[in-house]
Amino acid sequence: MSDSVSKAKVEQTPTNVVREQHALTASRQLNAGEEHCYRLWQTYASPYSNKVMAYLNYKGIPYKRITANMENMMGEIAERVGKPIVPVIITPDNQVLQDSTPMLEWFESQYPHNSAIPDDNRLAFIMWLVEEFADEYMRRIHMHTRWGNELNRSAISHRLARTLTYAMDGVNPKDIAPFMLERQSGFNGDLGLTTPEVRASVERQMHDLLAIFEEHFLHYQFVLGGRPSLADFALYGSLNGHLFNDPFSAEILEVYAPRTCRWLDTISELGDTRGHVGQTEFGDWIDLEQKTPSTVQQLLAFIGKTYIPLAKATAAAEAQQQDLFEVSIYGQTATFNAYPYRVWSFEQLQNRYLSLADSDRDFVCTLLTKAQVLPAMMADPIHHNNLYDGFTPPFIREGVCDALVKQAKSQNQ
Repeated sequence: MSDSVSKAKVEQTPTNVVREQHALTASRQLNAGEEHCYRLWQTYASPYSNKVMAYLNYKGIPYKRITANMENMMGEIAERVGKPIVPVIITPDNQVLQDSTPMLEWFESQYPHNSAIPDDNRLAFIMWLVEEFADEYMRRIHMHTRWGNELNRSAISHRLARTLTYAMDGVNPKDIAPFMLERQSGFNGDLGLTTPEVRASVERQMHDLLAIFEEHFLHYQFVLGGRPSLADFALYGSLNGHLFNDPFSAEILEVYAPRTCRWLDTISELGDTRGHVGQTEFGDWIDLEQKTPSTVQQLLAFIGKTYIPLAKATAAAEAQQQDLFEVSIYGQTATFNAYPYRVWSFEQLQNRYLSLADSDRDFVCTLLTKAQVLPAMMADPIHHNNLYDGFTPPFIREGVCDALVKQAKSQNQ
């Protein structure tokens, strides 16, 4: 493109769009004094972006936030990791990180201060179980609320369109919103959200879960006591990125879960130095030698009734090379798609359980058997998913995107 044509194109672009384009370009670069910054591709509507940002803020890890729009999602992001997905982190030395849970586990090893993983291995496994539930089952709840009513369907399809057209000239979010609505609500079938009876069951699940949180946050500031863990950040990602910021479900949270809303406010403000609002002093972890709080037991039992049946059925379906499978959750049978990533993630959880020392595993076994997480979680042989064979998450080496490409193809994306 000649200089004159390029100049003419810039002159035709509205001034504020030009500013957005310059801001987006600047956010991708490390300037003087920013050599130690990570660069985070994200969108505010993404639960996993919310999860990672809240964690980085809490740890005080320097980063620059990059808005992911349609152009860079299909361009640079897809080229780097194999599919258009967020969050993606570029390290100061230009390595690529993807997948929120391995990301945070890696950051914990690099930035041990204010650890978000309990020292007690028993409590740490409880954390990993809750974290897994938040990432792999809460999606069913928040996709139900997001796309199961007209208010959210209209508002959020336009919100996603607005986000994805940031810094793009000549693209009206109103024109993109119908596509976003069709695409995102299309996942309802993958998650078994296909009948009024199933949706009513998921609605009950949401209210039952919020009731557990309300009682818990009456006594404890965070999920595992007086300081935030990875379980807090994972739950925050789903609850804040979807329910709390979507108009229909926001009313539900404010009416039925005010203490949960306060917890969300606290997580949102971690690391915020403006007005000195970000909390910097924290209490202790739950002491399992004293007691396991009844609300933690209730949360584990809820996971035993929801996530565990789904995870087991997904692994069994993949082992039998089935794309679709049925499973009964909360008294309603629904048909789901078998996602390879969910199988891989469940495998990691099972291996964490096996890696516990005998005495720790005995303690956890007793607790999880009472919650009916066990023996179901370990009843069948662990099914190995080869999704990430060949490299180690969260690092995506240049030219090594095969696993994510395989996952994308398997999901017809």
